[in-house]
Amino acid sequence: MTVRQADIKRALRELGLGAQSHVLVHTSYKSIGGVEGGPIAVVRALVETAGTLMMPSFTSERTGVWDARAAFKGNAYPSERPADWNDAPEPFTYDTPTNKTMGVINETFRREYPVARSANPSVSFVAYGALAEALTGRGTAFDGLEPIRRLMEAGGDMLLLGVTHTNSTSIHLAEVLAGRQTFVRYALTPDGARAVRSGGCGDAFDGLQPHVEHLERRTTVGSATLRCYALRPYVEAARDLIAREPYALLCDCDRCRAHKSRVPA
Repeated sequence: MTVRQADIKRALRELGLGAQSHVLVHTSYKSIGGVEGGPIAVVRALVETAGTLMMPSFTSERTGVWDARAAFKGNAYPSERPADWNDAPEPFTYDTPTNKTMGVINETFRREYPVARSANPSVSFVAYGALAEALTGRGTAFDGLEPIRRLMEAGGDMLLLGVTHTNSTSIHLAEVLAGRQTFVRYALTPDGARAVRSGGCGDAFDGLQPHVEHLERRTTVGSATLRCYALRPYVEAARDLIAREPYALLCDCDRCRAHKSRVPA
C-alpha cells in the first residue's frame, strides 16, 4: 500500500498535533513503506501540520576531530586514534549536511526548507516555524541539548515516527538533569577545533518504555508506528528513573561502563 501525504497528516492529527504544536521529530523513512512523492512528502506533512518542526541535524561524522585532550579516564574516548577515524574533517557551517545515520527525512528537511539551525558543531538541530529562531538561536553553541531544553520549556511534544526510544535525544537531556556527566568531544569549526559536550549511548533506551507508556499517544501510518509524548513529562519520567536507578538505560559499551564507573559505591 502506498502512503500519501494526506495519510500522514491524518495520522498526525490523530495524535493531537496541529498548528499550535511545537514538535521534535525522530524519523525513519524506510519504516513507513512506500510514500507517494518520497521523503519530501513526509516533510511537507509534518511542516504543514505543526506550528514548529524541529529535527536533529548532527554532523559528527563530518566535523568530529580526534584529540588527545579528550583521552582521559572516564571519558570513553579512544586513547589512540582509530584507523577508521575521519582523516579530513570539515568545519561546521550552517550548510553542513547531516550525518547519514540521521536519515533521509532529516536531510531533506534541512535542504528543502529555510530552516534555522543551532550552533553546536557536532550536535545541532534544524527548525522551521513559529519558534524556530527561539529554539536554535544564541546560546546553543556549547550545549547541544539546549534546543530540546527550550522546546520542553515551551510546552513542546516529541514524536517517534517509525523509530523507538533508542533514537530519542531527549533522554540525553534527562541524563544530564539526573546528574550523569556528559562526555567531552572535539569538533572542527571555522576557528579551529573546540571542545563540545556529547551524550552517551542510546542502545538501552527502550528500557524507558514501561515508564512512559501512560504518556503515549499512538497511531500508525503505512507500516510505521507513531508515538507522541508531551516532552516535559517524558523527560521527567526518564530523569526520575535514572535518579532512582543509577544504572538504568545503560548497556555494556565503553561509554555506558564509563557512566557506571561514576556511580558512588
